[in-house]
Amino acid sequence: MEDQTDQTDQSGIGQHLRRERLDKGFTLERLAEATGLSRSYLSNVERNVNSPTINTLRTIVDALGITLSRLFHEIDRRERRVVTRPDQRVELTRAGVDGVTYTLLNPASGGRLELMMLELAPGASSGDRPHTHVGEEAGVLLSGELDYWVDGVHHRLRPGDTVSFPSTTPHRYHNPGTEPAVCVWAETPPGF
Repeated sequence: MEDQTDQTDQSGIGQHLRRERLDKGFTLERLAEATGLSRSYLSNVERNVNSPTINTLRTIVDALGITLSRLFHEIDRRERRVVTRPDQRVELTRAGVDGVTYTLLNPASGGRLELMMLELAPGASSGDRPHTHVGEEAGVLLSGELDYWVDGVHHRLRPGDTVSFPSTTPHRYHNPGTEPAVCVWAETPPGF
């Protein structure tokens, strides 16, 4: 039988979750019981076969008794990455937000600024209800179209347009086009 470690992709978030699990003395079975997720799913996450949603990732780190920021800080501490290569990025989705993919461009920075790429399928949105959170954010639309509402005011973004605002202001977004909308986004403090 081949060693499972040899089959593990060592460049993704899974290896760090595995290290945290082992550091806490959890077996996959114990983590499965604590999270309500299957052992095989958790194994696939650790081997970077499955990409967990943000909510699932939070469920896992909560069961391990750590936070997402601590996880990413540990990644930074262990790897001390200044440059993030495309294959080192972390792709996430949010439960309840269909058609939107978040790719963390600086997952191991450990800093106060989070940089990500958002890709919205045609018709995808953050929902009909605006949301708020602590901090500031700014983004630039690279391709496609994006409707953005900030404090109830509608803005149609086209490639090259930038939007920035305090995150405490109610905001939401929607891709009205027939092509994917792709933007680079920065927010502080990190939300993932």
